[in-house]
Amino acid sequence: MRQLKVSNSLLSQLQRLANSLSEGGFFTLDGPIKPHRLLNLMKRRRINAERLFLDSIHCKSGRAYLVAKRRRGELLVCLEPSMCKGKTPSVFKTATKYTLDGQKPVTAHVLDFTSENLRRLIDEALPEAGPRKLESTSRLGLGVRFLFTLPLLLRALRQIRAISDFQLSAGREFSLTKVVESAPGKYPEWLGHTGLDASTLYGTIAKECFKSGLPMYGTEIDHLIVTGRPEEAISRIRDHAARPFSPNQSSTAETALQESIRYNRQVIDESTRTGFVRGMTVDTSSLLREEFDDTEKWTGQILKEEFERRFSENERRDLVNRYHPGDTFRFQPYEGSEEVQLDFSEEDVMRLALKFKPSLAINKELFDYMSEAMKGETLFFEPSLDETPKLTTSKELLFCLAESRQMGMPADLIAPNVGFRKREDYEGDLNELRSRVRELSTIASHFGAILDFHSGSDKNPQVYHTVSRACHGRLKLKMSGVYQLLYFDVLASFPHRTRERKLFERIWHYTLRYAKQKADEGDQVAKSQIEDIRRKMENARKRGGKYRPNSKDNFFRYYSFIVAAAKRNSGRYLFRDSLYRLAHTRRVSEKYSEKVLRQTITVARALELA
Repeated sequence: MRQLKVSNSLLSQLQRLANSLSEGGFFTLDGPIKPHRLLNLMKRRRINAERLFLDSIHCKSGRAYLVAKRRRGELLVCLEPSMCKGKTPSVFKTATKYTLDGQKPVTAHVLDFTSENLRRLIDEALPEAGPRKLESTSRLGLGVRFLFTLPLLLRALRQIRAISDFQLSAGREFSLTKVVESAPGKYPEWLGHTGLDASTLYGTIAKECFKSGLPMYGTEIDHLIVTGRPEEAISRIRDHAARPFSPNQSSTAETALQESIRYNRQVIDESTRTGFVRGMTVDTSSLLREEFDDTEKWTGQILKEEFERRFSENERRDLVNRYHPGDTFRFQPYEGSEEVQLDFSEEDVMRLALKFKPSLAINKELFDYMSEAMKGETLFFEPSLDETPKLTTSKELLFCLAESRQMGMPADLIAPNVGFRKREDYEGDLNELRSRVRELSTIASHFGAILDFHSGSDKNPQVYHTVSRACHGRLKLKMSGVYQLLYFDVLASFPHRTRERKLFERIWHYTLRYAKQKADEGDQVAKSQIEDIRRKMENARKRGGKYRPNSKDNFFRYYSFIVAAAKRNSGRYLFRDSLYRLAHTRRVSEKYSEKVLRQTITVARALELA
């Protein structure tokens, strides 16, 4: 058993803290201690807040748990008074023990502060200090593409007392360990592009939340994308590029679909193994049979024959009976809102079943797989429709929620397509948006679910006000890519020839080469953006100068996600180490902190989630 050597100065700090906890009667409390209650005692006893994470202190059953800092690494500490009853949590069975001589004898059990040790402590003694199943709680959903962004997000949440899930999209933002560690080119480039695996991601989230004393947070696997075309997973980080998948396509597409399902199962395995994941969002947009939206082609006998071909007699009867063709569904609105009424025809039911049931079956497959991986524990579940080519109708939302519940996977959240696009403001009519969202939210609430708004960054405050009021504040909104772009804005803001500016320009030129490659491959978005940047460069030359790379250039905002885990042929990262190293310098961190705090707080307040 390895003995941890703790310096005398740190032991002295732990002893002073133990005396303060005894004097203030904190050992008898259950729950996190608000640091301001310790301040007077701390000042008198000269406790060094840089050595002890005071926000991390949790008292439970006569013991106090906290995180301490030493020269190399961090420690998980249990302070146990001699009069404490009951067994010490078994995670500390192999801990190094120190007797602290103070007013009352206290034993300090000391372990390395690892994800595994924290998980064991949470499971055994402090479930309230770990991630929660937030279900339909109103909240933000914050992506952690760069780990150094996380402490800033926690500061913002604590400042405004808001609640959030933490997540990344499976595949396109984090990936399997073997993919993250692989040489470039071994796997499709859309896998693991932040350089994070599930263990690192969710372990870091849990540890930072514990250290900060965040009272409530959630974790999820975001966007488990199932598609017969893997290249779409990367394209969708830019915009809504989903195309319907047809089972009549080649066997190659079917093989790719099965590989996609297997990949997502592996992500579930690695993520749930951490012990810190509480839910998932599944995106099967590519499997929707969009062709059945054509009411001129698919109608009458042709539609009925296809319905009979795809579903058994019992399935057809049950589906039609559930939606009572000819009767009106009435949904009780929020106070002060109009009642929502929906009428289904028999053709509506057939068309919706043909369009959605194949994708719902894949949702069910992954839902059951994750439930089993979580050893039967309940999880919060969200089907995603936001990346479909068309706006989500009220009948489609009702059908998805009703069928999900019927299939034994009740949704806590659902993400419709309300017209939001990534990295773009909403330019539609706000009255139409309000009416659309109000109706969708009313239907979702009937099923105990709330709406989740994806692609939530870069909207003006009035858009946030609109959707919040339409939902009566019952919603979730996700942001992820904006925090990476804000970091690039910071690097670009430094003077010419500084380390920060030179790194930004290297990233800008690397991204430009990638965008040119996509344009040459026929990507119309890339083609338009490359033509735009060429015009800017030509105009600069005509003026006798040289174009200065800008972090607001459209191609850069769309494609710079590729740089986080870009690698050399040797397997070494091109930019990632420098990005992390600069983020911890004072002059970068001060600028970046301000941007992250302002972005998060502004959105939360506009949504009335603060």
